[in-house]
Amino acid sequence: MNCYLCGQAARELGADQDGQHIACPDCGEYAISSIVRRELGKRAIDRGPMREDMHRQRQSNATLLAHINSETVIWSNAPVHGK
Repeated sequence: MNCYLCGQAARELGADQDGQHIACPDCGEYAISSIVRRELGKRAIDRGPMREDMHRQRQSNATLLAHINSETVIWSNAPVHGK
């Protein structure tokens, strides 16, 4: 599988109805919700600001796992490729 943020090869560490737990060598470990994943065909995540937010989440929560969900996702204003 590929990372939802950077597109590099990544590993899925787990999944359930709420989303997936991803490990990317570049973006780190994160959980992405099913709601956000469904929107990815129509919208793109703004990679830079999202990665900065994930870094802040990890520091403020003292955890390795950042969360991308409907409350934390930062969408790009750029059009989705192929749309």
